Amino acid sequence: MKKRLTILFAAAVLLIGVYFISELFRSEPPKPTITAGDKKIAFAQGSYCWSGLFGGKCADMVAPHELIKYAGLSPVVVSPESQITIKFRNKPKKNSLGVQLWENKDRTSETVQLKNQILTVPKEKGVYIYGISANWRKGSSIYFFVIEVQ
Repeated sequence: MKKRLTILFAAAVLLIGVYFISELFRSEPPKPTITAGDKKIAFAQGSYCWSGLFGGKCADMVAPHELIKYAGLSPVVVSPESQITIKFRNKPKKNSLGVQLWENKDRTSETVQLKNQILTVPKEKGVYIYGISANWRKGSSIYFFVIEVQ
């Protein structure tokens, strides 16, 4: 019994160590999981800056509409006023998670209300591009996704 506990403890310590070491060498920001009900929503990595153990990296991406097109993202169909959940395995700094709705005509954005990592989509039909911005101790990033309200 004592031998099994020792092996289990050693395995747990090893796994925790591997996790922390992998975080030290991470050179890109964490990726979100974006869902609408049981539908997973694909996203495109936007501009970011990130610092790792051996250096930092900044990447500047094209405008959201071009990035969505370049990434080959198709709108995910959702119902009016449905809820989209945004989660990160590595949580962003407190109060740093934000969402912007990008207008297609004049390429401007407006901040959208986010409550408990949940976004409620408009009731009006149409195609919408959203940007998710977040900050961590090691940097910041923005991600884009597209939905179609039907």
